[in-house]
Amino acid sequence: MKKASAKIVMSALLASVLLVQGCGTGYKGRMVGKDAEKKAATTADNAPKIDDSNNPIAQGKKIIDLNFDDGGTSSFGSFTEGGEFYLANKDGMLDVKIVNVGYLDYSNQAFWEGFPLVEGCEYTYSFDIKSDIERKVEYRLQINGGDYHAYKGEYIKVGTEVTNFKVDFVMKEKSDPAPRLVFNMGFMDDMDKSNKPSEHHIYIDNICLQVKDNTNAKAPEIEALPSYLNVAVNQLGYRINDEKTVFVKTEKGKEDFFVVNAETGKIAWQGKLSETADDPASKSKVARGDFSGVNQPGTYYIYTEAGSSYTFRIGDDVYADLYKDVVLMLYRQRCGVATDKAIAGEDFAHEACHTGEAKIFGTDKKKDVSGGWHDAGDYGRYVVSGAKTVADLFAAYEDYGVKADNLGVPESGNGTPDLLDEARFELDWMLKMQDDETGGVYHKVTGMTFPGMSATPEKETAEMVIAPVSTTATGDFAAVMARAAIIYKDIDAAFAAKAYEAAAKAWKYIADNNDTTGFKNPEGMDTGEYPDANTLDERFWAAAELYLAANIEAAGAKKADADTYAAFIKKTMSDSNLKLGLGWTDMAMYAVYDLAKSSTEFSADAKKLLLAEADKLISAASGDRYYQSLGTNYYWGSNMDIASNGELLYMAARVADEKAAPNYKKAASKNLDYLLGTNAMGYSFVTGYGEFSPKKVHHRPSVAAGKAMPGMLVGGADNALEDDYAKKMCKNEAPSMCYVDNDASYSTNEVTVYWNSPLIYILAAEGN
Repeated sequence: MKKASAKIVMSALLASVLLVQGCGTGYKGRMVGKDAEKKAATTADNAPKIDDSNNPIAQGKKIIDLNFDDGGTSSFGSFTEGGEFYLANKDGMLDVKIVNVGYLDYSNQAFWEGFPLVEGCEYTYSFDIKSDIERKVEYRLQINGGDYHAYKGEYIKVGTEVTNFKVDFVMKEKSDPAPRLVFNMGFMDDMDKSNKPSEHHIYIDNICLQVKDNTNAKAPEIEALPSYLNVAVNQLGYRINDEKTVFVKTEKGKEDFFVVNAETGKIAWQGKLSETADDPASKSKVARGDFSGVNQPGTYYIYTEAGSSYTFRIGDDVYADLYKDVVLMLYRQRCGVATDKAIAGEDFAHEACHTGEAKIFGTDKKKDVSGGWHDAGDYGRYVVSGAKTVADLFAAYEDYGVKADNLGVPESGNGTPDLLDEARFELDWMLKMQDDETGGVYHKVTGMTFPGMSATPEKETAEMVIAPVSTTATGDFAAVMARAAIIYKDIDAAFAAKAYEAAAKAWKYIADNNDTTGFKNPEGMDTGEYPDANTLDERFWAAAELYLAANIEAAGAKKADADTYAAFIKKTMSDSNLKLGLGWTDMAMYAVYDLAKSSTEFSADAKKLLLAEADKLISAASGDRYYQSLGTNYYWGSNMDIASNGELLYMAARVADEKAAPNYKKAASKNLDYLLGTNAMGYSFVTGYGEFSPKKVHHRPSVAAGKAMPGMLVGGADNALEDDYAKKMCKNEAPSMCYVDNDASYSTNEVTVYWNSPLIYILAAEGN
């Protein structure tokens, strides 16, 4: 993890500012002919009217006023971290039943959301509280994401008599539209771990946050969703012979549209939009226009009655810089080594980080697991997501002969393609994650909790902990190591042999343990889980890649070993529980594709499976106004699936016959267009590319730098609203528009290496 949507305004002056800044970019659109010479004017008539009932800093206004007299719990939420508690209402009070205090002050946290705090405003915060026992409770008004620091908070002692707590405070930080009110009721510093308090109740009532003095309150807007343009194009642009489509939100349809040369102001093309049709995902009507006939290199924009687009280029090199930065994102995420300022950039280079030995969870043993990529906006390293990333790099290399050795990574110029150098950096780390005795592979290495949002990699100094072995990690490891044995056999035979040996050892662990339960975080570990109870696809992928490596007698492999893996493939390929996909949960399509490309007994059946899945995507996309296959279900990481679906369609094109292949390629290119701007919000979802792209990503190096690292694909729309910031900002939005560009929205605006990797593949397919 984040349209026009009304912003909270404090004054008429602010209202006029909002009209200028509605898109977050200062862009106002462009007109054709004489209208191009007219400048937009903001007048008092344009300004929203001020209504003090909605003004969050009206003098004396009660921002929060909760008394629980209705018999409910006023939508209080619960968070536990090793603790246990339950919320109820007793005699018109919030009744918090503490069963286990846990081991952290926030092991039991009751919270409430849905209010703003405005910079410079002075508030009075008050509540009544009592407890069955004498104990401490921490109250907090805190940021709802990142390091969760408190704007105001303290520990107070409570007992059997009601405490009428009251405090005045000034909001000294930037305005926050979606903070969190918190009561932490876990293990406090005056408690005895060997004699923790038994079950007890805490009662809270009359919670009030009131504006005391708005004299010094700031008037900048409280951040909200931008006003999106009605005309969507691929902001990076189109190659000369590409099919080019513009998408326009309009009630009319069939109106004229104009492609305008942005440098000369002259109309380069005049076309007519299609009829408009409903788009359920965005709850709007959308028409399309084809301008494939525009094939002269240059910079353009499109004008319609409904508005105009962002600029875009036409030229065969439109993706060259993007491709390089999307690949270099992986370099910038390298762990365990210092990164070079000349490559990573002045703002994103870092010193060597996480170089010490990590502790194996539940033991006193330590192990060197340095290296690999920081997975996402945090600094954890995860085998299952790393395996998907490597698989995508391998596929790009194998399918499109991506041999570039000059992208600028430290290994550039060594005679090995840079994609393989980058993959090798992760593979070397993954080898360290294998248990030497059993062959099983540890699931991840992270701290016990996430670091603060402003921490740079070398500033996260908490002890690293190696999570237990999982079948999903072991299966994925076996698969990519077996594939590495094939790919590197003529590049580094010794490494290829080592990779195959490790893969075979991992397979033995899987065969010996037959564990199908998937990974769960151990108690007290609160970092990314990557849970997956269905392990059949990971085991199938492992068997397929080991079979293919053995079948061609890759380095270290014996042809006789192939029979064991073939038997598993035969009994599994038609299993209805086999999850076909190119994501970290459903991995079997990697196996299916490699089998489809092979000349083995499984090739024909694998090809049928692949093409059937591709046909399903095309069928689903045909009913979508933006040519996407998600329907109205946009979920966490939807952009990864849109990129991976593009990858699957390009894969289908490579195994399909000459007649069908172009249709798969055409469908695949629509997925790239979507990611770069032809979506309901008009976002280019890759940081640093396009006029309208994410600026405030949930990514610690970017937060620390105060700007987004370039070349990162963000998660995109998530209509499940799985973080509190998205819940606040997108509660009334259509499914495909549930995205907010804010670092607090981890479910819509985070980044990961395995979201970038399918984008690398489809950019490679586009010829870069």
